[in-house]
Amino acid sequence: MGHVERQGSDLRRHSHPSVVSKVLRYPRHFLLLACFSVLIGVMSRLRPAGDLSISFALYGALHALAMVLAVQGHPTIRGKCLFIASAAALCVLTFRFGVAARELFGAVPGNVAFYSLLGLSSIIGAASYAILIRLSGLYALTITEIAAIAAGCMLAAFVSLFTTSHFHALGAWWFAVLWWFTFSGGLWYFDRPRRSKT
Repeated sequence: MGHVERQGSDLRRHSHPSVVSKVLRYPRHFLLLACFSVLIGVMSRLRPAGDLSISFALYGALHALAMVLAVQGHPTIRGKCLFIASAAALCVLTFRFGVAARELFGAVPGNVAFYSLLGLSSIIGAASYAILIRLSGLYALTITEIAAIAAGCMLAAFVSLFTTSHFHALGAWWFAVLWWFTFSGGLWYFDRPRRSKT
């Protein structure tokens, strides 16, 4: 019986060899996110007006860049570029979905519509990005972990909306920063058991 269990364990380990071989250096990752946060904050002050689609593409690309620069291993340059481009495209698609869905929430009174739309967009964006990370072989997130991270990103979006309504100097970049650290904080939390074994 013990031999069968060991064989099953070996099969599970080898079922995602590319995922297991890639370890995220979290101190470097969070340091890069902090630097990118300062960068987009300064850029938003220098160029306060602009196309939000381009801004969201940049937000997605920068978080993906912070991922690939912190990965331990040797992903191909093509794989890195594809991952970054896909993350940028997902951010733009999520933003476009939010813009298009505003009409569906038009009949909802007050701020309920805006909060509902923001929450739904955050969940979709986080879930699709987590799936991209899994498909790219960076980390084999489970459905439960993806749902938990998506819920956290939704709460981060609500916090960003609340804070920007009181501090008008903040903008879309603040939403991106809170979303980044919430998403990556979720990765760090769920990755603890694997790190403790290495």
